[in-house]
Amino acid sequence: MSSLISSKEIVDFLKNKNLYINDNNINNSCDSISGLANNSNSNSNSNSNSLCWIRKSNYDLTLLSSVIVIVTSDFKDISKNKTIVYTKNPQLAITYIINKFFTEKSINSISGESSIDKTTMLGKNAHIASHVVIGKNCIIGENTSIYSNCVIYPNTIIGSNVIINAGSKIGQEGFGYIKDLDGNNIQFPHIGKVIIQDYVEIGSNTCIDRGALLDTEIGEHTKINNLVHVAHNVKIGKNCLITAQINIGGSVTIGDNVFIGPNSTIIDGISIGNGATIGMGSIVRKKVDSKTTIVPFASFEKREYIKILKNLRVK
Repeated sequence: MSSLISSKEIVDFLKNKNLYINDNNINNSCDSISGLANNSNSNSNSNSNSLCWIRKSNYDLTLLSSVIVIVTSDFKDISKNKTIVYTKNPQLAITYIINKFFTEKSINSISGESSIDKTTMLGKNAHIASHVVIGKNCIIGENTSIYSNCVIYPNTIIGSNVIINAGSKIGQEGFGYIKDLDGNNIQFPHIGKVIIQDYVEIGSNTCIDRGALLDTEIGEHTKINNLVHVAHNVKIGKNCLITAQINIGGSVTIGDNVFIGPNSTIIDGISIGNGATIGMGSIVRKKVDSKTTIVPFASFEKREYIKILKNLRVK
């Protein structure tokens, strides 16, 4: 950063976010962010005008070169020259601080190398990177960023403050086939939409199919990692965390505040209740009730696994 940010600016900002508790009334300014791993001793190469955060209640501040330190409410060390800002949640505080003061914002940035149909509506301050293709009759909300090589198919609705990372495909026809009278596979028509609510983030190379007769919907503040497949007619609630390499089958319904671990598969038509946790590598074959935790099998040697199966009574 070229300009210095004062500790007063940091304090006032955290007050507005309702995270501020107190500070030691020492005024300093910063122009960068440092982590403890980068300035853990007095010979650190970190900028002496930096800001850092500490989640521990004890830490020797003489080991830090940072001049502004964001700490927990019960932090015990004191300093005569560093600004110490006590907060309700230092990790959340540093997240807000970075987004506010240390992240470049792209404003009205539409790459000339992208292809946007003239019928599409773009919200204020949308950022469209190079080689993005957006089809007919799409709606893109304010402050939404779509990164390189994404394809947004026709009739897709994307809310405000959404991030879609590079290579993702949104709104393509789903994988749904029926047999004709001769026994050949023909595609069942998919005439639904994909609707993505505000503050959703979608990782790179993720695919979200449009609905067949109903819409595929992603609730606000849900975060989807890289290499995820979301099939047609899926409904995902608010504030969910969908981690990498997950396959969500058609017509699955996922409640609010659900966590799904990496490499999990959700079979078609399953419903998962609010607040459920799906462990890494799970294969979900039946309904999951709210606040339930699904734990997959551990890794077993083949002969041991066969013995276990013989003792199981699978319903």
